[in-house]
Amino acid sequence: MKKIEIQKLIEVMKKLRDPKKGCSWDKKQTMETIIPHSIEEVYEVAEQIYNKNYEKLKEELGDLLFQVVYLSEIASEKKLFNFNDVVKKITTKMIKRHPHVFKNKKFKNLNQFKIWWEKSKNKKNNSIIDNIPFTYPAFLEANKIQKKVASVGFEYRNNLEAVNKVSEEINELKIELKKNNKRKIKEELGDLIFATLDVSRKLKLNPEIILKNANKKFSKRWRILESIAKKEKISLNTISKKKYNEMWESAKKL
Repeated sequence: MKKIEIQKLIEVMKKLRDPKKGCSWDKKQTMETIIPHSIEEVYEVAEQIYNKNYEKLKEELGDLLFQVVYLSEIASEKKLFNFNDVVKKITTKMIKRHPHVFKNKKFKNLNQFKIWWEKSKNKKNNSIIDNIPFTYPAFLEANKIQKKVASVGFEYRNNLEAVNKVSEEINELKIELKKNNKRKIKEELGDLIFATLDVSRKLKLNPEIILKNANKKFSKRWRILESIAKKEKISLNTISKKKYNEMWESAKKL
């Protein structure tokens, strides 16, 4: 990217925020009000990557970059830092975090590098999980926690052991369902979800992508089921469970 282009974007942002001639909506925004928009843009970037729509991805990445410029401009107005400070900070950090690329440090393998990487990020923390943001979605937070503790040996010996933990949590949930203990049911269900996520980590699979694909597969089959119902002039909220199962099996085959 040409330096002149990013400078032009920064100037656009400054004009939008200009107290006298700026946009009435942009002028009144704060860091807190911008947060939801920034999060939304990350999801829109992810959507285009999943869709492999690279022309649209180019646009969405621009929108995401604009959020960084936006927050940096607000910080600049408060005399906290500016966009250039953000760029310098991440550049310095990446050079420091990759001494095997920018310096002469050697790592025997990828695992040794990962251990060093975690240690380099936790120098100022009392716990290895202290730097996991509380604002993360619970799904992502669980995956980060599991990776952190596994990096220091709190780990299953093999994949089957991780799956067995899921079976154990299912049995504990069944016990509480029979007792109808709502508080314990929620607790055990949480443990089950956590254990299931840990299986994907153990298998070195991204749980977000796995669930996204599962959602995609289910949605595809559900739309086929709806088309079957429409063709047969069936109202979905009036059919039996048996009929639902028959239609679902047909949708799977199609």
